[in-house]
This record gives sequence, C-alpha cells and structure tokens, in this order.
Amino acid sequence: MKDSITLKSKIYTVSELNLEIRKSLEKDYSLIWVEGEVSNFYFHDKKHMYFDLKDERSKIKVVMFQSNNKNLVFDIEEGLHILINGYISVFEKRGEYQVVALDARPVGKGSLILAFEQLKERLEKKGYFDRIYKKDIPILPAKIGVATSIGGAVIRDIIQVLKHRFENFHLIIRDVNVQGTTSSDEICEAIDDLCQYGVDVIILARGGGSLEDLWAFNTEKLAKKIFNCPTPLISAIGHETDYTISDFVSDMRAATPSVAGQLVILSKIEAVEKIKDLNKRMAHLIYSKIAILKKETNFIVRKRIFIKPGTLLNRFNQPALEFYDKLIGNMKEIIRIRQEKISTYRQLMDKKNIFKKIYIYKMTIRNIDARMISAVKNYLNLSKGKLRMILENLREKNPVAVIDRGFAIIYKAEGDKSIRSINEVNIDQKIRIILRDGILNAKIFDKIYKKLELGSNNEN
Repeated sequence: MKDSITLKSKIYTVSELNLEIRKSLEKDYSLIWVEGEVSNFYFHDKKHMYFDLKDERSKIKVVMFQSNNKNLVFDIEEGLHILINGYISVFEKRGEYQVVALDARPVGKGSLILAFEQLKERLEKKGYFDRIYKKDIPILPAKIGVATSIGGAVIRDIIQVLKHRFENFHLIIRDVNVQGTTSSDEICEAIDDLCQYGVDVIILARGGGSLEDLWAFNTEKLAKKIFNCPTPLISAIGHETDYTISDFVSDMRAATPSVAGQLVILSKIEAVEKIKDLNKRMAHLIYSKIAILKKETNFIVRKRIFIKPGTLLNRFNQPALEFYDKLIGNMKEIIRIRQEKISTYRQLMDKKNIFKKIYIYKMTIRNIDARMISAVKNYLNLSKGKLRMILENLREKNPVAVIDRGFAIIYKAEGDKSIRSINEVNIDQKIRIILRDGILNAKIFDKIYKKLELGSNNEN
C-alpha cells in the first residue's frame, strides 16, 4: 500500500505545502480590493500594522508594512470602514493566509477629509484650540511679518490693504512654498525666522484652493509650531469658507488674506476720527461737570451760614461757656482731693512717729531673738540627753563590751557563723573561741546538755 501511494502521489512536507499555497494565492489574488470594518488593530512599534477586516459574517487578517502605511494621510483605527488594496499571501510559519495591504482608503469620505477630522479631534483634546492660550494681536505693531509666496497675488492684496489703512508700516516678507510635499516644513522654518527677526505679529497667508492644495496648513507639525510660537499669529488661508488646522490653532483667523491686512493694524483714518470723537465727548463731559459743580457751588454759597457765619458761632458760645465752667470746677475738686491725700501722707511721715515705730519693731525683734535662743538651747539639751541614752544603750549591747566582762564568742572553724546552740556542733568538730585578748582553736570532745537559767545570782 505504501509503495502504491509513493508511485501515484507527491508527498509534501508542511513547509512545501504552505509555500505552494502561498505562490498559488499570490498568483490568483495578486491585486484585489477588500472592503470591511477594522477590528483588533495593533500598530507594532509604530512600524507595521496588524488588524482584522470584517463584515457581518466573516473576517480576514491584514498586515500593512511600514513601507506602505507611511504614505497614508489618515490614521487607521478601530471601527473604521475602509477599502484595502493588496494581495493574498500566506504566513508560512503558522500556515495562516492574510491580505498584505499596499494602500487603504476610507469608505464614505475622502482620505484627506478623514485625516483632517482625525487631526482636528486629536489636537482639540490636547487643548490646542483653547481660548486661554490665544495671544492678543497688537493694535499698532512696529514690524509685521508675512509668510507667503511672493509670486502670488496674496502679498499684493495685503500690501494694498496696509497702505490704505496705515501708510507708514514696516513689513517683513518671508517667501515660502505654500503647496507641495515640502511646504509644511518651509512654513515652520519661516515662522522661526520671523520670530528671530523680532516681528510683533505674523501672518500666514495663501490664496484659495482645494483641500489637497491647502494640505500644507493641515499638518500636525505646523500645528505644534503655531501653538508654541511666542509671537501672535494670524492665519489667513484660502477663501472665507476654507478652514484649515492652522486657523483653529492660531491666535486669530482671517477669512481671507485681505481681511488679515485689516485685522493686523488699525486704520489711521478711523483712529484719527475716533480720537476726535473722544476729544469731543471728553470736552462735553468736562463742560457738563463744570456746569454741575458751578450750580452746586452757587447753591452752597447762598446758604445762611456763608452769608452770616456769626449766627453759627453764636449757637455754640453758650454750651462752650458751660463746658468751660464745668471743666474748671472738676479741676478744682481734683486739686482739693490731692491736697488732702498729701496732708495725710505728711502726717504718716512725721519723724517722731517713724522713730517710735522703729523702736517698737526693735523691741519686738529682740523678744523674738530671745525666745528663739531659749527654744534652740532647750532643743539642744533635750537632744543631748536622748543621744546620751542611745550611746549608753549601744555600749551595753556592744559585743566587745560583753567580751570585756569575761564572756566569749564561739564560731565554727570554717566560716563566720556563730554557734548559739549545742545542737549546732558535733563531736570532734573544730571551733574558734574569741576572747578579749585573742582567739582559741579548740575541738569538741563531749556534749553535756544543761539548760542555763537566766537571772540567777550565779554569773558563772
């Protein structure tokens, strides 16, 4: 059976079979379009894209390598409905077939429109459009910088408007390409150059065109440059209905380049007329205020107090006199009380009284000293008697005194423990006998029990 199979059929290894399938699929499905919804999107190291393309009943794996996805103007993201152009291939290592995408387009809207919406949403979340970051445009800038193509009609329109509004302006023009693959980078460099030159305001200007023509002003790089620009910037791109990312990020949007010329500097004629009008209004206000103050002054001058000021003083003369008399009376009473106190103090300070009190104090102190000395002597005599009794008691109870009277103290031969009973020693045990004039070393030969009767007349 094995030989028949070998003769009739080719036996493939797994690798060979996957290789043949890959070649067959790449040949039969070399350039196809697949439509579906993006799911399980994974952008590995921001290089290669891996995702599934699915519909209601099925799905297929898709890979888009960096060499192809770097040319996309929009971002592929989860849930996006797109068209994929590519070919079917097999990942031989796992035996899985997939679509290798060469290009992608959004379904339902153009790639540029989708890319514009995605970038606008992303920058808006970052706060690039917030009013809090918008800088004020100076009213009368000393230097105006314009980044545009000097070959177009835009710069001529701006200059014409500026001449009409304020003739003695200072304009710095930075020539850039406003369309093409490198134009966005050139515009960023132009902003840096104008800032370095020291202009007070910058205008980005371009004429109208399609979304593709205006795409240089819809890049994230230019948006970041405008957002971080230290100089106030006006975006004047396209016609009134054209909106670019730079319009949202800039400090001010002008509907057209000509409108930017009107916004960037005040009109000299209008400013002069406003100044004249303000002068008239100020003069009118001043004259009106003077008339009001004059009227109030005349009203006050006609008051009785200004016509006969003495009448006002008369109203206060009598209360002032009464208050004066009361004040004098109070002062006299205070002086009288103080004099009485001084007289009392003088009597207390009489010399005889002082010496008498000093003598009384001296006698009192002498009596106190005598009583203290007597009390101390009595206390010392009493203490001496108590001390004498204590010493006599100690003398009687002193063991040395007992030995002097003929008694002895017996210790064991070893140690310092005294022997107080016949039961504490044994026959042949060595002992020490302490006498008044020395120590005897002895030995027990016999024990005779006899109770000593204390208090008898026989002391021996």
